[in-house]
Amino acid sequence: MDKYRLVVNPYDIEKWVNEMASQGWLLKKFTWIRFTFERGEPGSYIFRHDEFERFGASYEDEYLEFLKSSGIEQVDRSGNFVFFRKPAKDGPFELYSDKKNKISKLSQKISLLLSVILLNLMIGVIGLSGIFSVQAIDWIKLSMNITNILMVVLFSIPLLKLVRVRHKLKKDLDLFTD
Repeated sequence: MDKYRLVVNPYDIEKWVNEMASQGWLLKKFTWIRFTFERGEPGSYIFRHDEFERFGASYEDEYLEFLKSSGIEQVDRSGNFVFFRKPAKDGPFELYSDKKNKISKLSQKISLLLSVILLNLMIGVIGLSGIFSVQAIDWIKLSMNITNILMVVLFSIPLLKLVRVRHKLKKDLDLFTD
């Protein structure tokens, strides 16, 4: 079974994949938007995601071998985004990415999303400001500019969630480093 979700907030995607697993749909492979699930035993696996620093970093092979020796299986990889799983009977597990790395990855996503939002806002506002100054309204331009404004609203929701997750990680980091 294929499902489609845009990977914006990796923590929401991880939660969703685990909810699917609890219903008996186990992640088999994924891309940034398409997730393929196969039928399995409900609740048999726990899934976690990780994001590698760079594709093919020198420590990567050692890290993957360590995870494998810990009973953690790599499910699939799309770019630097990787999903792992471990049998639920072995108990919950965490991956070993440090909080600073997670905060850095979230900051990159926030910057990208903010750029998309500001660009759409600028195009939408500039387009709307000039559209009403002419006698006849160009409905195509009007609809495209309204679409830009709607994109701002649409992308603001995941942006706020990412900012909230990053803030929580920073708070936890400050708690444990003091």
